Amino acid sequence: MFPEVLELRSDLIAGVDQLPCVNCQLIVRSELLELPCLDLLARIHDEAEENPALEVECELPWEDVPTVAPRYASARQWEDVPTDPAARAPSDFDLRDELHRRIGWAAEGRRREIAAWLIECIDERGYLATSIFEVALELHEEAAEVEAALRAVQRVAPPGVGARNLRECLLLQLDELPDVPGYVRTVVEHCDRALERGGWPALCEGLGLTATQSREALRVIRSRLTPYPGEQFRTRWHHLLPNNPQATRPDVILTLRGDEIEVALTTSQALTVRVADAYHRLDERMRRSSRRAEDGATKEVRSQVRSARQLIWSLQERERSLFRISRAIVEQQREFILGGPLDHVPLTHKRISELTGLHESTVSRATMAKLVQMPSGEGVPFTVFFDDALPAKTVLRGILAGEAAVSPLTDEELQAALHEEGYPIARRTVNKYRRALGIPSSTERLRMYQAA
Repeated sequence: MFPEVLELRSDLIAGVDQLPCVNCQLIVRSELLELPCLDLLARIHDEAEENPALEVECELPWEDVPTVAPRYASARQWEDVPTDPAARAPSDFDLRDELHRRIGWAAEGRRREIAAWLIECIDERGYLATSIFEVALELHEEAAEVEAALRAVQRVAPPGVGARNLRECLLLQLDELPDVPGYVRTVVEHCDRALERGGWPALCEGLGLTATQSREALRVIRSRLTPYPGEQFRTRWHHLLPNNPQATRPDVILTLRGDEIEVALTTSQALTVRVADAYHRLDERMRRSSRRAEDGATKEVRSQVRSARQLIWSLQERERSLFRISRAIVEQQREFILGGPLDHVPLTHKRISELTGLHESTVSRATMAKLVQMPSGEGVPFTVFFDDALPAKTVLRGILAGEAAVSPLTDEELQAALHEEGYPIARRTVNKYRRALGIPSSTERLRMYQAA
């Protein structure tokens, strides 16, 4: 018998299946959404260099404004805050920047120029690192005029900043303190001669102070005055600095108009992107003729136009998404924006996703490594709006700021103090918050206090 022959058949069967397909435009939109302001401008510039069909106009609103830092003050001063977004970046300012901004309130003309020179001579401790004579010689000015400019700087500076020695530094701080006994000022006025008179006890005895007055003067000096006022220069948002040192321009600008908080995107104000007219006309002519491009040059032009239009669409989608997300965050964190860290309310990416209809991952990408300029002029990272621990961290920082130098608070003591303030958190959580704020342990702080 012959073996059975198996018949092999090959039939074509048509079926409908759903396969994942990658949309290049969505990929580009996601990439643009992640980019901070300056990186986005660089990306658009690179695209324009490679694609002649893409026409870009970029006019940064802060180009002609001096790079200075704003004064971080109350709401009544918000309308006077300069319009320089670069100045709001918390990673970009220091004490001298702040003084340059403030001096405009107290001096003008030549005196302001002299004051600006003096500000550049103030070191990180807050002291003037030169003499009136040297500045007068350098600027060809009278010493009296330089002295007047220095007084103008000292009037607008944080108390004690701009002093030429310790005595003047402490006296400037005393001028700002209310209800200080007169004998305390007498002690400070003669403090530079303490060593000549045999130290503190001999100085107080020579000034006719009682033991009680001596102790009170010493307490006021230690608790309410500082020998290095420049090192204490901080804004109330200083502990909210972004981890990204390159994030120095805000992507979102919040402005208070009456009772409303307006949201504006920096790139929307600064960037105009369109298809070049010549390329647009050629592409329209080819469309109306209903003919396919025959030569390679025409094909290349139409390809460049399509690429430019895709980038413009992606950029528009980025702006729409970022604005919707920013608007939703402002509505949820209005009290925090106006009042400060203690008015922060819990907020998650999921909640913003529900409010905007955007995916949670889109919210995360949109807020990554970007800054927001607050109505007060300060720059903060987007992440602070989602930091549920912010009120507790702020209270913790306040408690530590008032601790006694002779006995720094331990984590257990900080836990008890936070519990009294309405924040019942565990000791390990206190330790985590303290480390996140960059504050050393009680042992290390005691060593630092003793060294100071």
